[in-house]
Parts: sequence; structure tokens; C-alpha cells
Amino acid sequence: MRLFLFALTVFTSFSASAQYAVRVEKNLIYGVATNYTGASDTLRLDLYKPVGDGNRFRPLLVLAHGGSWLGGCKEDIQWLAEEMAGRGYVVACVNYRLGWHKAASVARACGTQDIPDVFPPAYDALYAADSCEIIRAIYRGQQDVKGAIRWLKARHPADSTCTEAVVVGGESAGAFLALATGFLDRAAEKPDCCAELAAAPVPSQNTLNASALNCVQTVWPITDLARQRPDLGPVDGLLHSGNGYDANVQGVMSFYGGVPEIAVGQNWLQGPDTPAVYFYHQTCDAVVPFNYGQPYYPLSGICNGFANCSPWHQYAPHIYGNGAIAALFASLPNPPLYFTDWTVCDPFNSDLGILACLAFAQNGSYHFVANRPLRAQNAANFLSPVVAAGVSGCASVSTIAPTDPVGLQPAPNPFQNTIGLYAQEDSEAPVRCTLRDLQGRVLHSREILLQQGYNRLFDGLQLPAGVYVLNLESREAVWVWKVWGGR
Repeated sequence: MRLFLFALTVFTSFSASAQYAVRVEKNLIYGVATNYTGASDTLRLDLYKPVGDGNRFRPLLVLAHGGSWLGGCKEDIQWLAEEMAGRGYVVACVNYRLGWHKAASVARACGTQDIPDVFPPAYDALYAADSCEIIRAIYRGQQDVKGAIRWLKARHPADSTCTEAVVVGGESAGAFLALATGFLDRAAEKPDCCAELAAAPVPSQNTLNASALNCVQTVWPITDLARQRPDLGPVDGLLHSGNGYDANVQGVMSFYGGVPEIAVGQNWLQGPDTPAVYFYHQTCDAVVPFNYGQPYYPLSGICNGFANCSPWHQYAPHIYGNGAIAALFASLPNPPLYFTDWTVCDPFNSDLGILACLAFAQNGSYHFVANRPLRAQNAANFLSPVVAAGVSGCASVSTIAPTDPVGLQPAPNPFQNTIGLYAQEDSEAPVRCTLRDLQGRVLHSREILLQQGYNRLFDGLQLPAGVYVLNLESREAVWVWKVWGGR
């Protein structure tokens, strides 16, 4: 949940693992919405498209940046957009409404202290009026993401996308929005905090009543009108709600994200349209807890004491991080399809005092993606069969190469009792072949050393007629095809 006054890092336009060139359409306006002060925000997105892939029905990925629901830029998640567009996805990086009302009384805000290298001035904005303010920020943000999805689905002919093969993702605060977009889908799940509330208090003078839309900071005037907290409307929002398209997604990518505690009590995480989820998190993350806790503890609860400033985590709701969500999924009798990708690190050791704080500060509080190319590849491997299982009109995507080096073709397709692969040359090492149904369940799997010509994969198939997903994985790449067959 990186704050908006931190420096941006700009990455190159091509990744080592992606194969398509990528072009970008910048700052497309997808809507206008009212922010927490009652002012209007113009919402924009950047659209990344593969060049030369030849697909007319590409999968769509919508990404939300981090920034503590106070700041950040859509360009912050450019690295992942380029990785996935280079694999054949159309990727939209969106901005969304940011900000929340501030606390009435803060003794010593951390950003006003004399050690800005520890707590920069932006930390003065972290003192929320109450825990509802952060829940309302998440709710507004996921409404905007859903509006962007509907807007993008409506223009699918122009972008050559498939309206059924849609994934949403994000980092940190953006991952909270992605999870809410995928799972907050019924009126009964609307948090009480998002109904009309009493006006927010006049904020403490030493807080910063600011937010930043696409890294442009605005310090908002404190007026009676600006402090109103109206009902935030339906869970899906109203942006493009009448254009004939829904905001449903097949998959979610959560990079060090989570959900508010109320999500479990209100049963967000189950339902008939539960998407598949890719989880990434560092286990010692000091900003978004890997398991259960409040954002920014122990930085706020322990390290702020060395700066003699007021803790800010006490104004935040308790949350379940990716690790806790995955554990909950594992406990379900019929869990959704999910994949865990953890970077294990040593937890914060309060016994070390300020040395532990300095160690975490020097390592970015372990709140980032370690080895970005590897995580993008793992996410692509997991998502390829998910998007391939959309509908028969959607194109399959490879995780790496636009053309496979061994010239593979499933056959027969459609199939009945037997399915195999034609290969133009021998494989150098065994590959893993897997046949799944559209729910992602593994029906058959085996390793085989491919020979030039026809390779029989699975015999004696007794499957009902329908669409299936055939997946082949080598050490270098993964290929995915939709196949039709059964009896």
C-alpha cells in the first residue's frame, strides 16, 4: 500500500519472458465519479495490447495499483501489464477514487516529525477518522474497477477481447479491490459502513486531508459539505451499469492483498460464480499482514514509538491477508481453484527494537513482489487454463510463446475416447500433459516424452460431451488448448 509521495520506478517496455511487442493507449477516460469529499474525479486507464498475436478474442486483464487507498499511479503496475500483454492479454491499468476522512484528534502525526526518512510527510494522511473510512475507500475503488470492466467489455470489438475471459488483479491496496471485485457480488454482502453515516469529524490540524489521483496530490478543503458520508450505492456501482455488460470475472490476481474482516462474516468468499485466485505474498510483510491483523502493524504499533509519534494502525479495520484467505479456501469442502506463491521471510522480531525497524525499512517492509518475472510466469501458468475455459468463442493463450517450438496440435479435436498430440519434432525432455474440465478439475494427467508425429495421450476416456482444457507444460513453457469431445 505504497504512499503517494514515494518515488516512482520506471521499468522497460519488454520483459525477458514475454514474446509479443506491446503498444499502449494512454489515459482513456472510462468514467467520472464522486470521491470522498463530494468532488468529481475523472477516471482514466492505460490499455496495453499485444502486437502480432493474431487473436481476435483475447483475454482481458484489469489491474489496479497500490497506494494505501490514498495515492499511487496506474503506471505503478506497468511491469505486470507488460508481462501479461506480452503473453497475449489485453491489459487495462486503471486509476480509481482515493482518499478518506481524517481523525479528529492525533497527538503527534508521524509525518510531521524531524526524521522524514523514516516517516515521510505522506504519513500524516494515514490517520483515518475510523475503520469505516478505509472500508468505504475499498468499496468505492471496487465499484470503479467494475465500471471499468463493463466499459471495456462494451468496446470488445475494438480491442479484440473476449467478454467472458476476464481477470482482475492488483498490488497491495489494488489487490484488495481485485478481491472485492471478484467476490463482493451480492447486495447482502454490502458492508454497513457503506450505508449513510454521520458526517466525518473536523480533522486534526496535524493530519493531511489529501489524496492523489494518478500521483497528482490534492489537499482538500474542510467544509461541512465535504465531511458528509452518504450511502455509497449498490455493490456493483452505477458506472456503465446500463450498458448491457456485467462485471463478472473468471480469475483474480492478488499481489500482497487481502479483504476486510467483515468479508468473512458476510460470506464474500463463496458463491456460485467464485473466480479462481492467484495469491502472492511475502510472509513477513509489515504493511499488509500475510495472515490476520491491521495494516501497517508493526510499523505503526512498534516502530513509530522510536519516532515518538502516534500510531495510525488503530484507525484501520482488521484484515485477512492472502495467507489467511488461502487457508480458509483450503478448509472448504469445495474450495475455489487457487494457487499460492509465497516468498518466505523471517517475521518482525520486536525483541531487536529499533534494529528490527531499520532492517525492515532497508528491505521495503517486504511489501513488494520479489522476482517479478518469476511471479508473472507463475501467474500466467495458473491463469492460462482458467481463461481458456471461458466460452468456445474465446481464444486460448500461451503463457510464453506465440508459436510453440515443437509444432504441437491436439488431435483428434473434437475427440471421443482418445486424445493425443501431433508434434513436428521430438521433445528434449518429458512434458506434463493434463486434461481438465471447465471448473479446473484435473481429469487425467501424465508425463510423456513426445516423439515426432502422433503421440497418444489419454485412452478410454468416458467423458460427457462438452468443452475441456488440454494443458502441456515443459520446463520452458506452458501451452493450453480448448478441446471438444466426450459422448
